Amino acid sequence: MNLSFWLNNREYRLTVKGKKKNDILVELNGNTYEVAVEFLNSDEILLIIDGKIYNAIICSNNSAFRVCVNGLSFDIYKKSVSQILGGKHSQRQKRDVKTSMAGKIVKVLMTEGENVEEGQAVLILEAMKMQNEIKSPQKGKVTKIVRSAGDSVETGALLFSVE
Repeated sequence: MNLSFWLNNREYRLTVKGKKKNDILVELNGNTYEVAVEFLNSDEILLIIDGKIYNAIICSNNSAFRVCVNGLSFDIYKKSVSQILGGKHSQRQKRDVKTSMAGKIVKVLMTEGENVEEGQAVLILEAMKMQNEIKSPQKGKVTKIVRSAGDSVETGALLFSVE
C-alpha cells in the first residue's frame, strides 16, 4: 500500500508491506523499518520499530488526523485531489469541522464572520488531559461557531464551519 501525507507542510511518501501477522515493512522517504503492530483498541496501537516501543493514539476528523505518540502530538492533514494537483480552478466549499475525540472547549479564538487562514487555530479543545488547537482546514471565513468555552463535546460533534 502506498500513501502520501503532509505534516508541517512537508510531504511524506509511505509504503507499507505485510510481512507476517502483525509484522510489516514500512518504507518512509527511502528508509525501511521493520514494525511490529499490536492493536490495543480502535484508536490506540502499540508499535515496536527497530526495537523501540511507541504508544500511538490516532483520532481523525474530516480534514486531519491527530496522532499522539509517547506524549507528543502531531496533526497530519488530509488533502483533496484538487489540493494535491494544485487545482486553481477548484472552488472552495463549506467545510464542517467536527471533534475527533470527546473533551471540553477551553477557549474560542475566532468569531463568526472572521477571516481565517488554513491551519490557523479556531478553538482549543481539552481532551485526555491535553489542550489541542483545532485548526481551520482551509483559508476562508468562519461561517458558524457552534460551541462556546466551557462546553463539553462528544466525539463527532460539530465545532465550526469554514467557507
